[in-house]
Amino acid sequence: MLTFKKLAMKTIKLVLTGLLGVVSFSGCSPESDIKNPSIEPFAFYQDFTSNNVDGDDINIAGWTNYAEAGTVKWEQGIYSGSKYAEFSGYQSGQASNIGWLISPAINMDLRTGEKFAFDVAQAYVSSSSNSIELFISKDFDGTNVLDATWKSVSFNKPPLDYETRFDFFSSGIIDLSGYTGNIYLAFKVKSSGTNFSLDGTYEIDNIRIFN
Repeated sequence: MLTFKKLAMKTIKLVLTGLLGVVSFSGCSPESDIKNPSIEPFAFYQDFTSNNVDGDDINIAGWTNYAEAGTVKWEQGIYSGSKYAEFSGYQSGQASNIGWLISPAINMDLRTGEKFAFDVAQAYVSSSSNSIELFISKDFDGTNVLDATWKSVSFNKPPLDYETRFDFFSSGIIDLSGYTGNIYLAFKVKSSGTNFSLDGTYEIDNIRIFN
């Protein structure tokens, strides 16, 4: 049976959405005429660094960590100083494990042209039935996950092969500019603790919304 000892560090680091240019001038222009491009902070950002205990359930203020099937929830992952959220039904003993990790309400009226991206990895996922999905809701009440209306959102998923286990890949840039009011982002994983082909791990990190 494969174990879940981490064999590789994260390979994808957070890519800043703005580039700070530094330009030098010598005597030909007054200082007041030299302006660096401004970088706006993220409208929303989460990197799961607040907990120092590997394997703890994710428990961050405003976030919802919900087990729809089975008892497994999203957990804190830590390897070689890197931190992330992970979900796996491995050795749960339960035929079905379905876990949701849902963001706090995010106000989309404060900016325009918002984009969304995150980093995602898999480990020992050998079947597409062992899946990770992304959803957005405008009517989630913060408690009743299955009563909310969830819209599926496409993103770039990591390849399902052994050689890329634990390697983080970019989700790609997802356009959120059409949303107004509050939205909630949800990451849903389907797994199994009794089916060998469905007991892999998914990991997410560096969730950010930016202009």
